[in-house]
Amino acid sequence: MDEQTAGTGNPRPTSRLVVDVVRALRGWVVAAAGGVLLLGCYLGVSKESDVALQLPYVVSGGFGGLALVLIGSALLVADRFDAARVAQARTVGQVDDLHSLIIAAATSGLGTDGDPAAPGTASYQQPQPTAQHNAYAGASGAAQGNSGRPAGFGAPGPRA
Repeated sequence: MDEQTAGTGNPRPTSRLVVDVVRALRGWVVAAAGGVLLLGCYLGVSKESDVALQLPYVVSGGFGGLALVLIGSALLVADRFDAARVAQARTVGQVDDLHSLIIAAATSGLGTDGDPAAPGTASYQQPQPTAQHNAYAGASGAAQGNSGRPAGFGAPGPRA
């Protein structure tokens, strides 16, 4: 929550949604004011046929309107960058919390000397590799009766 003061000195909490809406609204208002100035410039220039009389409309309404549209666009882009930064910070915090929970869960299954803790606690045991788990059993598989071929390949012969 953001804090707002109404001139009294004591802050009052403001909803984050209200703050986000006001920030987005200011960009749209500034861009709309620029659009109104550009429209006024167009209407002023279109009714004048003399270039010398069109120039004041272009300078005051055209450049000013273009500047306001660019400022409004910059405010909207800055608001989106701020929202993305806040969302990224929240995600980083969640990932850090998850990481600490995973580490705590992994270390809670082991006692101080590395032996498993009390019965009933979960601990991770790595499965022992077998010849079926290996793609190529190699020489140790040949001693166990495996011919050194990848798992799933049978003896050569006629195909159906």
